[in-house]
This record gives sequence, structure tokens and C-alpha cells, in this order.
Amino acid sequence: MEMDVHDELLAAVLFIVFTMFTLWVFRKLWAVRKRKTINDTSSKSGHYWSPIEQNEQQHNYCSGCKQHVVSGYECDNCLLKVDNINCLRAISTKIHCKVNQTLCRKETFDHHWICGNIGADLFCEVCEELCGGGVGLQDFRCSWCWRVVHTKCKPKFTLSCDFGRLQRTIIPPYCVTTRKPGNRNQRMMLIKSPFQAVIDKIEIPTDIEKWRPIMVIVNPKSGSGAGKQLLRNFRAHLHPAQVVDVLKSNISASLRWIDEHPEVDVRILIAGGDGTICSALDQIDTLSRRIPVAVLPLGTGNDLSRWLKWGKKCGGDIDVIKLMEDIQEAEVTLVDRWTIDAESQKKLGVRLQSNKTLSMTNYVSVGVDACVTLGMQNTRESIPRAMSSRLLNKFLFFTFGTKDVFERVCKGLNERIDLYLDDVHINLPDIEGLIFLNIPYWGAGVKPWATYNASHRQECDDETIEVFAVTSSFHIAQMQIGLASPLCIGQAKHAKLVFKGNHSFPMQSDGEAWVNSAGTVLISHKCKTAMLRKAEKQSTGCGMFF
Repeated sequence: MEMDVHDELLAAVLFIVFTMFTLWVFRKLWAVRKRKTINDTSSKSGHYWSPIEQNEQQHNYCSGCKQHVVSGYECDNCLLKVDNINCLRAISTKIHCKVNQTLCRKETFDHHWICGNIGADLFCEVCEELCGGGVGLQDFRCSWCWRVVHTKCKPKFTLSCDFGRLQRTIIPPYCVTTRKPGNRNQRMMLIKSPFQAVIDKIEIPTDIEKWRPIMVIVNPKSGSGAGKQLLRNFRAHLHPAQVVDVLKSNISASLRWIDEHPEVDVRILIAGGDGTICSALDQIDTLSRRIPVAVLPLGTGNDLSRWLKWGKKCGGDIDVIKLMEDIQEAEVTLVDRWTIDAESQKKLGVRLQSNKTLSMTNYVSVGVDACVTLGMQNTRESIPRAMSSRLLNKFLFFTFGTKDVFERVCKGLNERIDLYLDDVHINLPDIEGLIFLNIPYWGAGVKPWATYNASHRQECDDETIEVFAVTSSFHIAQMQIGLASPLCIGQAKHAKLVFKGNHSFPMQSDGEAWVNSAGTVLISHKCKTAMLRKAEKQSTGCGMFF
């Protein structure tokens, strides 16, 4: 059978696409293996090398050959830059990383100076003139306190490092001993990579007043690449043992030292979407004491972050020093957390679906709201990670919301469920969605309970949950632009949903959606978690009038 011209052209195109895809996969695998080999060979120096991103290559110079960096590597911890493997190996024997604990002594803790690659908008600590800029390696920056000095001014500057504005936040390397996870007998005198060590022992530094370290938990996949950039940014500013990568480290193991050292006052920052925050809070709740937690918004909705005043979104180039100062000054507020027990009914002695138990901080819903989230979630999982973004997530929400306006798959939800609030059966109006709300914000910034605050005041620590309903996805869209209000159902200390018939129901909790079979869902109070709300700074002088 002979192929016509169109078939031959199609076969050629498919062959080219397959070949390019194979080469792309091979290149990615080779890059991972190459990076691992590089970090194994330079582990004695403490450096952890990552490829320099394309947008980072402007005006950077190699610390080895002093040439302009075209394609090279950067240490995540001290930001030392090289342009090839030979320079990397040579510089690793000459310049140790800031986390090399064999060189860290309290009595003689000096600045860890890195030459060159300094931003052109920084000022010298000695002469107060601009540093950096220009061509080639010039001037110095300390990897711990982030102060910069001119080359000619460096001899005039103090030798000892006090960690600068990060003094209260950072864990001094001479006060901490790290170890490999799961091996308490093998302490590490240096960190081979930031995610291969957890804190084993820690001492309170006597030379720092009001010391309160901050542990940082980051999901590098969140925020359309912002999470990865944030992870490297935090490692560069703090002790790498303070920064937990949720993809490569066990959160519980990384925080175990907090229970073993109750004398240390500590705070935690979680950077990620709603799913990351909920998962991390589950681990934090297992600690023997309440640790105040701040959140950094890297998801799509970010309703918890909005309420705690940390913003509605965040990029990877955030000012880490300013953020750490804000967390130190933040106010502690208690927030209820709830347990969701979804029990599937049995048929012929066999459950239709395995039971599901999870925690909720923001809200849990059934119906049209969860249906839109489920459609977006399934579509997002089928899209390559490189193409995912917060803008794409919002577009998917809009697409599936518009689709449901015409399909209305959750129409008549009130006839298929029974709702009990504090064991009292509630007659529901004609609705398509039911939401159990724990915080003031929902649906990426909507405040659904604001209309009813006068008669049914909402508090986030009163062990009471607010329940409201929506009539359609179009109703949700109207609420998001302020043209409609939700249907108030009531408040309760605990709630129960009974799904009738043989239908499956879309549900979601804190942005994570699933399909729940017929059965019973119980919502009960779990605990109170200490959260950090960003303090509002009062304006003074003439600025308060503008």
C-alpha cells in the first residue's frame, strides 16, 4: 500500500516531533545527573551549585577566570558564580561556602566576603557611595549580613559579622549542628546540599538580643516558577538548614528539633498554595507547642494570605530581609482548623469508595464551586509543568465556570443532600453549591459573610463554622464583582452532610478537589492554630495625610 504525499508529510512531522521530544528528555536527565555529579565533587567546600537561569546571566562574572558568564553555575547558599566545570572545581578548593561549619567559630566569626556580581543600587557601608556596577569583578558582599563595601574600603570595615538586619532571624552556623535525616548518630560537620540536612542540636546565641529564628517551608513548584526562585532566595539569606524544600525534605523531620528545644522561641513561614499550607499545618499541629505561622501566597486564590494581610500573590524576587522583619513584628492570632470525615456508604458489604479524612483551614464545599475546581484541577494535571501558571489557572477557572453556566450539572443539589447543623435538619432552598466557611475570604478575595456580620458575627477562633449557598456558577461570578450576595444558611459547632441516592458529588477542601460517592460527611472542630497577621504600621508626619 503506497502512501500519498499527505501521509508522508504527516509521518515526517511526527518523526521530527518524537525525535525532538526524546532529545529534550535526554537533555533534562543529563542535566540532573550532571548537577548531582558536580555537587558530589564539590561537597567538601559546602557549595551547592545550580545552573544560572537565562535571565540571570546579564552582567555576571566568573569568580574563577573573571570572564563574563555565558552559561554557568551559581551556589544557592553564597551566590558564588562560575562559568564552567573547570572553574567550578578550581574555585571550590579556594573559596569555601558560608555553611561550611568547620570554618565557623563563635570567637572568630568573620564576614564571608564574595567578590563582585553586586547590584548597582547598593551603597558601601564605609563611604556610603554606590557599589557594584561596571565591568568585571569589583567590590565585596558578605553572604551572611548582606553588607557591601568597596575594595578600597574593605580594610577599614570591621572584621566580625553580626548578621546585620537578619540578626534576630538567622541561625548562626556556630550555634547549630546538623545531621542526615533519619540518622541521629551521624552528625554532619558540613551541609553537602541544603535539603540533605536537618537540625540536630541548637544553642541560643548569647550575643544576640531577642533572638527568634524563622523556619521557612517552600514548595518550589508553586507560583509558576516563583517557588523555585524563592527557595534559592531564602537559602542565600538564611542558614540553609532553616529552609525546607517540601519536595525533597520531610517536614516533620525538619521541625522535630523544635520539640526537643522548647527553650527556643521560633516562628515558621510557609510559602506555597492552599494545598501546601494545609499539608504543612497538619505537620505543625503535631508539635507539642503552638508555633506561630505566617504564609506567603504562591497559589491562585490565596484567601488565607489575604486575610492575614500577607498579600494576594507573591513573586520570587521578594525582599527577604524586609519580609523577615515583618514576620518578627507580626501579631499572633488563633485560627480554628476543622476535620473532614467523608464516609462512603456500603453496598453488599463493600464500600463504594475508601473513606477520606483531611483537615481544613479555609473552607470546604460541595456542588458547583467544587465542580469548577475539579475540572480545573484535572486539566492542570494533564498540562506539562513548564506551561503551568497562575494566569492559566485563572483562565481554567473562567472556562469551567462559563461551561457550567450552560450545563448546570449540580442543579437540584438541595434535593440530593440532607444538611444537619448541630444535629438540626436544615431545609435548603434551590441551590447548586454549599460552602462551609472558616475565614472571612473565599473564592479569591470575596467576603461572603460580610453581609451577615451584624446579626451573625464571624470569628475565626470561636469553634463555629459559617454555612452559605450559591445558586449557580453565574451567581459566583456576580459575587466576585460585588453584584450579588450569598444565601445565608447558618452557623454551627459541627455539621453533617448526607448524600442520598447513587450520585457522586464533587467536593473541595482548601482548593483540593475530589469526587465523593454517596455517604456521609462529618465536619468537626480539630484544633486552634497560631497564625501570624502582618502588623499595620502607622504613618507619621505629613505622610499620614496622603
